[in-house]
Amino acid sequence: MAVKRSKKNPYLMPAIIAIALIVVLIAIITLTGKRKNGASLTETEIAKIDAKNQEQQNIEIKQDLSKKSEQERMQYYCGNFFNIINSKNYEKAYSLLYSEYKENYFPTLANFERYLKENFPSNVALSYTNIERLGDIYVLSVSVKDTVNGNYGHNFDMYVVLQEKDLNDYVISFSRNSAVREEE
Repeated sequence: MAVKRSKKNPYLMPAIIAIALIVVLIAIITLTGKRKNGASLTETEIAKIDAKNQEQQNIEIKQDLSKKSEQERMQYYCGNFFNIINSKNYEKAYSLLYSEYKENYFPTLANFERYLKENFPSNVALSYTNIERLGDIYVLSVSVKDTVNGNYGHNFDMYVVLQEKDLNDYVISFSRNSAVREEE
């Protein structure tokens, strides 16, 4: 018994390729259009989205802080302040300084930034040796360790003073002379 072979339509393969190309082109146009629409957010809309995200993050931090003890909250605030410094966000760290302390020791952001660059290691790790509450302020005894250079780096002990106004709303100051390197 002989097997009959059917003749293939010579136009079938080019038609399938043409249809596939059309589908791919439609998909590309659709995706490109969506990207353009997403990218066309105004600066105001982007700022609103950022503010909403920041607000949500702040709510989550406050919920977490409400479950912590006073000591844990103060350690969180102190650690947060030094993490901000580690990330080189000097403006944000400067905004957390107690106003009179700022006026007396760092009247400008440039003064504060210069002090940190000259006297603090580029990356620090903190350990807390003591925390005392004095009325509505907290005094933390903190050991600052240079995480890059270890024992050969600039390590020192300092006092950090915190005043909690509300959950995740605080001001800070520190014994600035503790970080000043001694002349060798």
